[in-house]
Amino acid sequence: MTAMHCHFTGRNFISKSLSTFLPLLSIVQTQAMAVTIHNALPSLNALKSKSIIRNRPESRRVSANSVRCCQVATSDKQSITVSNGNDSLEICRVLNGMWQTSGGWGRIDRDDAVDAMLRYADAGLTTFDMADHYGPAEDLYGIFINRVRRERPPEFLDKVRGLTKWVPPPVKMTSSIVRESIDVSRRRMDVPCLDMLQFHWWDYSNPGYLDALNHLTDLKEEGKIKTVALTNFDTERLRIILENGIPVVSNQVWHSNGWFVI
Repeated sequence: MTAMHCHFTGRNFISKSLSTFLPLLSIVQTQAMAVTIHNALPSLNALKSKSIIRNRPESRRVSANSVRCCQVATSDKQSITVSNGNDSLEICRVLNGMWQTSGGWGRIDRDDAVDAMLRYADAGLTTFDMADHYGPAEDLYGIFINRVRRERPPEFLDKVRGLTKWVPPPVKMTSSIVRESIDVSRRRMDVPCLDMLQFHWWDYSNPGYLDALNHLTDLKEEGKIKTVALTNFDTERLRIILENGIPVVSNQVWHSNGWFVI
């Protein structure tokens, strides 16, 4: 299995010229991976696992094929499909990361940020990667997606993807806690269904991550989440998750310890 994170950084990326980052496309598109441009730009790469699910009584029953998280490049080479079993999502090979909108690098102008998002989407970079804790990132996406609905044709809207992350509080992972948190992201992003929910966990000594992921899978089956994914899980826990039949489609991980100013 593989997962990579590539990091670049600069100041106030959301207001930078689009042309500053377009040259990265020619670099990234030669790789069989997707890269998230945050201006600290993490990547979302697909996983490949040869693990076989043990069909325990408490495990969800899924086929052996569903444990293989695979990446399939589409014919235009500008997008990939991350999948696991019957779950799949086509995303851009280069993702727009929204970490910089958290405000940690200075004040973010809402209108300028949304205008920049539209320019990226118009240039073909229609996948946005964010998190519940990236300041107003989910709210900005909600404003952006409504402008797309009003100002772009329906076929354009069909190409837009919003990938968010959930970092839960250190509490028992009940169904109501998980459901409420996902509903908050859905409201902020103004979407009926999250394209991808990337789940993060802080403490591996607490096995509650399996409870949370099972509840997230229930919400996927209800139509509130299209695909369930992970962020920053290690190989051991990833294997446990897959062996429990949870159909995660990707694992976004930290790869580079360095920062490169552009």
